[in-house]
Amino acid sequence: MISFDQILESKIGTGFYQFKTISIVGLVEFCNGILFTFMSIMMAILKSEWNLTSSQTSNIGSSYLVGIVLGNMLSAFLVDKIGRKTTFAFSTAISTFLCFKISFTNAYIEMILLRLLFGMIFGITYQLGFIILSEITEAKFRGRFGMSLSLLFVLGKIFLIILCFVFLDSFEAGNWEGLMLFNVVPLGIASVLSFIFLKETIRYQLNQGKFDQAFKEIETILEENGREAHLLNEEEKKGLQNWQEKQKAECQEQQLHKYGIFSSEYRTITLLLWLIFILANFQSMTIYLLMPFLLARKNSGFSSMLILFSFELCFSIVIYYFIDNPHYGNRIKIIAYSGFALLLSNILLYIYQESFLYVGLFIIKIATRGLFSTISILACESYPLYLRSQGCGIAQAVGKIGVIPSPYLLVPLLFFDPYLPFLLMALLSVLILMFACVFDKDKTLKPLETLKDE
Repeated sequence: MISFDQILESKIGTGFYQFKTISIVGLVEFCNGILFTFMSIMMAILKSEWNLTSSQTSNIGSSYLVGIVLGNMLSAFLVDKIGRKTTFAFSTAISTFLCFKISFTNAYIEMILLRLLFGMIFGITYQLGFIILSEITEAKFRGRFGMSLSLLFVLGKIFLIILCFVFLDSFEAGNWEGLMLFNVVPLGIASVLSFIFLKETIRYQLNQGKFDQAFKEIETILEENGREAHLLNEEEKKGLQNWQEKQKAECQEQQLHKYGIFSSEYRTITLLLWLIFILANFQSMTIYLLMPFLLARKNSGFSSMLILFSFELCFSIVIYYFIDNPHYGNRIKIIAYSGFALLLSNILLYIYQESFLYVGLFIIKIATRGLFSTISILACESYPLYLRSQGCGIAQAVGKIGVIPSPYLLVPLLFFDPYLPFLLMALLSVLILMFACVFDKDKTLKPLETLKDE
């Protein structure tokens, strides 16, 4: 039976269409890297400039996390109703407006609300970018295309530090309003490009039963990729329709629409993915909340953070070249490598503290980058199209829900003993290694969707 993955491999291939898409989605991910990282630095600045208490600082930090959770949940059910392109384009436009609005905010309650909305948009666009690329990419390149988003996310963080040298005086003072306003430009460009040039994925159109529209879109893509000689014949079109109808029949047989990600077929996968997302977010949140304060205590400037992010980029490039290698770098092995690195670095940070700070933060940064990049791709590959946005969105949401209380735990621990949180993270790293041992749904170099009898 002819599947879309076969058409993608033999007909569409990889060319201008995929690189155009990754350029648009990647620009948004670049902006996400800028804004996500600055939301952490902003906490230290606002605490100093607005004379906030520890509780008020925690409220500002948590508002962004709550927003991300709401965005993840909204994405889980919205994307399948209005489409990948529409959700992505409108979300980017809203992000542009919020970036402009927040640069003129000087009220505590308004800041909490805007950070909440910013988190919602991030929660929608972050995982949606991985979903879009996973659905348009050949199996042999799927990991690399997904990893490209992580590379651009890290480049955004590096670009933010360069902006910090221009706009900020330190981790606790500077023209943060001007920095936010500056980012309206790339976000605005990404918004316009999304509305004009981004296409709905063929898999989504087939799933919606829009076969004529899907076939017409395939012809356009073939022209963009310079493969006009590979136009679909009537037998292939009929084969795709039959394949899609059989997928729908399997979906009904497994009661996916009734039970969703908790159907018997995907219940265990769902619970395991929830676990790894919570663990990854705990590790990331430690850095997100504590790094600006720890570097400020050490009287470090932005150059220290720039060096950390630069090393993170280099390590991400290494993962890029290995993530599609079934022998040395498949998804599960990278998770295992990351878990071991987190266990080692967190223990050494707790023992050696300030003398190991830079090295420890560097190892944690590259390990969490490998972890997040891999599990985002893994989540996309673990569910069929009917459940992909639901499964990915809810897994992201659960991961963030699990760490919403973390500012109220980590910030007080920071002021009691700034290195005590790393001992807790070391214990959680053991669970990451256990996950790598039991998860058996690695789809490295395998089709994204298959029927049971294939």
